[in-house]
Amino acid sequence: MPTKPSKLESPDIVGSQKAYDDFLPAAQDLPEADVRTFRADPSLAYHNVKSGLDAIAPHIARITEELPKVDVAALQTLDDLALAVIYAAAQVDRSSDGSTPALLEKARAHRDVLIKSADALAAAGLIPLRTVEKIRAGKGGIDLAQDCVDLAALFTKHAKDIKGKTAVTAASIKEAATIGTDLLKRVKPKGTKSKDPALDSVKVRDRLWTLLVQRHRDLRRVGMWLWADDVDQHVPPLQSRNVTRKKTAVPADRINGQAAPG
Repeated sequence: MPTKPSKLESPDIVGSQKAYDDFLPAAQDLPEADVRTFRADPSLAYHNVKSGLDAIAPHIARITEELPKVDVAALQTLDDLALAVIYAAAQVDRSSDGSTPALLEKARAHRDVLIKSADALAAAGLIPLRTVEKIRAGKGGIDLAQDCVDLAALFTKHAKDIKGKTAVTAASIKEAATIGTDLLKRVKPKGTKSKDPALDSVKVRDRLWTLLVQRHRDLRRVGMWLWADDVDQHVPPLQSRNVTRKKTAVPADRINGQAAPG
């Protein structure tokens, strides 16, 4: 029986520039729509990747034979990919005073609140639906910044009509406009040189993190095939702080009875 999980400490791990360079092309090829914002402890992710790889290591031959669709070689480089994420996250810290990533987060928060309120007000006929739909259509950093400016302008223009009919405050509208304007000065149009190197670092970090999340799913699928409901004890989620100190062997008859991950 596995021992009781204990809380995992995640001491800082030094990232790898070589791994960063190796995985960057694959990360850059990810569709923009698939990219996730990085909100994680990269050292913790590395430790959990290592735990998962250590757990499946005794079963590699069987996995290779019985799960031919699984790219075992790619799985075995997940720890390097995790080191690439650590390195990328460190570049964000070094290339910025922190203001740009913080502004991006604030802009997303303001846009989410304003666009939801705008949807409700448009449904009630208090502001133009077409204008709201046009604002919603854009994607990316520039559009995020512009959305904040445009939404603030929309709420200001129809202030009398919506007074008392929305929880959005004048202070929030003003802050959204200020943040959006500031970001528009920093965010580069596609194909032009960045005004703030931190933005490029943030994008690369987010892409490498997304690549790790996607590829770690395959490791988790293998873990589910091996250990079913006990997968978390052997192949923990990237941000899990519970680890198992002792892992159980996998009976051959149990493995052979499991369906291969697709």
